[in-house]
Amino acid sequence: MVKRLVRKIKKRDEEAEKLQASRITNETVAEHREQILAGGRKFKYPIQYERHRLLINSILVFLVALILSVFVLWWQLYLAQNTGNFFYRTTQLIPLPVASVDKQPVPFSDYLMEYRSSIHWLQQKSRGFSTNSQDSKRQYEHFKRQSLNKAIENAYAQKLADKYNVVVSDTDIDNFIDQTIKSSSSRNLSRESYETVLSDSYGVSPSEYRSIVRYAILKQKASFAIDKAAKNKADAAMTQLAAGKPFEEVVVAYSDDPLASTTKGDVGFVDKTNQDQGLAEAASKLQINQTTTVIKGTDGYYIVKLLETKGDQIRYARIKVSLNEFDSSLSELKKAGKVNEYIKVEKNA
Repeated sequence: MVKRLVRKIKKRDEEAEKLQASRITNETVAEHREQILAGGRKFKYPIQYERHRLLINSILVFLVALILSVFVLWWQLYLAQNTGNFFYRTTQLIPLPVASVDKQPVPFSDYLMEYRSSIHWLQQKSRGFSTNSQDSKRQYEHFKRQSLNKAIENAYAQKLADKYNVVVSDTDIDNFIDQTIKSSSSRNLSRESYETVLSDSYGVSPSEYRSIVRYAILKQKASFAIDKAAKNKADAAMTQLAAGKPFEEVVVAYSDDPLASTTKGDVGFVDKTNQDQGLAEAASKLQINQTTTVIKGTDGYYIVKLLETKGDQIRYARIKVSLNEFDSSLSELKKAGKVNEYIKVEKNA
């Protein structure tokens, strides 16, 4: 009985002490504030932890998706060789290489542009052509090889252009297109109609066609820039003519025309407006038996002699000095193993 009474008194004293301690005073206010903050932390830190984990998971998901996308893109382009529109547009946005020439990357988009244009032309020309036939597969492989070779040439031309400060302007491209339209069978064809024909026949947009034209002019200018031997040969032929050597003999000695020895450079009668790199136009301004100076054509150097005129037609002879350095130097790079292809295409397709 006494023990029970003692316990009750002791318990009452402890509760009184707790009640006294729970009262906020100037001395205990800091302690109470810390207790309240400590109680809130148990709700705050779990939320921070969840946000941290969410950020890590998001980064991991992004990396996995990125790796998967890169793998699919690599598989479709380099192994499956998918040439569909989606992957073509992707290569236009991402500068992926399909090959390299002397460490110069060959853009995958250039290869696909050439190949898709060729296939579009084939499909337009051969409607109903079975894509599963052996003949069509051989043609597709042929166009793949042709397109890859063209893309490699374009990349090499760009490398030479960078080295020799060769530039193709918008004016160069416009002049080329205008001259092409002028020399076509439909001379009254407008630029818009011409672009429509290109789109229907080759499946290229105006910007893609301008890119094709740019590379053609770039290769031409780069070929002239590096082929010093051709320039020296043309100048030597001009020197022989200036010394009084007969034109026919100079043709046989210097011209790269395979028929030079038999025709002596005579091309026969042509219209004065004949679209032959401006040679007919240059000849029409001469007197009979007079020769031009060295003329820079699209594929080499020319010297022209007017032989005869007949109304709107003229007859002239020419000395042609071809540009060979571009092709020979590219061939040497291939033999030296400096042209690397990243897709498998038949060598002689």
